Amino acid sequence: MENWGVPTGSVAKKLRTILYPGLTDHQVETIIVCLMAHLLIEQNLNGLLYRWLNQNDPLLAEDALWDKIVDAGFSKKFRPVSKFMTEYFPKDKEAIWKINELRNHIFHGRPIERAEFEGQPLSKESTVERIFLAAQNVSLRFGRFEEVLDSYQPFDEPWKNNFIKFGKSLS
Repeated sequence: MENWGVPTGSVAKKLRTILYPGLTDHQVETIIVCLMAHLLIEQNLNGLLYRWLNQNDPLLAEDALWDKIVDAGFSKKFRPVSKFMTEYFPKDKEAIWKINELRNHIFHGRPIERAEFEGQPLSKESTVERIFLAAQNVSLRFGRFEEVLDSYQPFDEPWKNNFIKFGKSLS
């Protein structure tokens, strides 16, 4: 795309200085990290749901399924995974909601100066680092959830009927 002679990055910087002149560079970088952390979690959750819902029906309209998942609200998407996270990774489940609340705090116009993560202000670099590390850890936990789903795949159709024919209990 043509940039019409405007230096790259200057539009965003100019808008920031006009709309939010009080934001420091550190606050802007913190906002970006918070957004990236939430995006990392949501992208991994979207992928997990897509693979889970599409595994037994490869003829499912892939684009339509992806669009439905992406368009769903975050809490609605997280609901199917929530019990697993509560049972096996309660701290990571808590981190998911903290990061989501932090994103809501920032992107719904509340002052970033009052935003916190795990009781620590975002002005501390260590807090910003913990936010992204928590998001990475959550993404790994989604991978564990997917491993559990894959391990039970043989009990899905059509294998379930074969087990029943041979008198094997699935419970």
